[in-house]
Amino acid sequence: MSSLPTQYAKTYNIVASDCNAQREVTLPFLANKILDVATEHADILGIGYADITPKNQAWVLARLAIEMERYPAPYETLRIETWIEDFNKHFSERNFCMLDAEGNIYGYARSVWFVIDLTTRKSLDISSFSRLQESISDRVCPMTRIGKVKPILSGEGFTHKVKAGDIDYNRHFNSGKQIEHIVNLIPMYDLDTKYINRFEISYMNEAHFNQELSLQRFEEAPDNYAAEMKPVDGGAAICRCRMILKNR
Repeated sequence: MSSLPTQYAKTYNIVASDCNAQREVTLPFLANKILDVATEHADILGIGYADITPKNQAWVLARLAIEMERYPAPYETLRIETWIEDFNKHFSERNFCMLDAEGNIYGYARSVWFVIDLTTRKSLDISSFSRLQESISDRVCPMTRIGKVKPILSGEGFTHKVKAGDIDYNRHFNSGKQIEHIVNLIPMYDLDTKYINRFEISYMNEAHFNQELSLQRFEEAPDNYAAEMKPVDGGAAICRCRMILKNR
């Protein structure tokens, strides 16, 4: 039996600066903490950045879905638990559960990761990561898997030029910043009466400093939006998303 911890958890105390105008943690904040917890668990398992960066490799988030029944408010506690569900030669699937101080569940998240060569930017075979196999948990995540979002042919939105503050230490458009800009497609008056019950994002291509992007949303059904970020001058989509809103 493996002695590696198949689950890992970290607790955060929420303060006002973590929150939005609706006085609850922002979706980018939650996504960033989810990624931090995943990174820390990978480090403990010996397959994190400290272990693979010397090999010129890095983990990259491919897909993320977050489903929340309620978001933490200022002075509440957020506990994030994570575990690896499965992996194959291309991808690793990691899940999360978000809870309050009493153990009540805020929501869940699912994520899909792969490893790239930092020079070629191409994905690598991770079947040799033996500790992934040893670290798979049998814990069940009740959240439905991440779906696919079709390209948006027409919609409403805005353009955004990638700034220095959008670029992270891997020198690509930060995943949390992409979520932040996509969420801005939802008007404030909608967010005052509704909240994002489910958010899905598929990271498809890199965006670069000073690149001008088009962000658009399309309402597929009431309170169900598809969204897309792509270069203004054409080219492949940077990311595609789905946002499902629910009455407060």
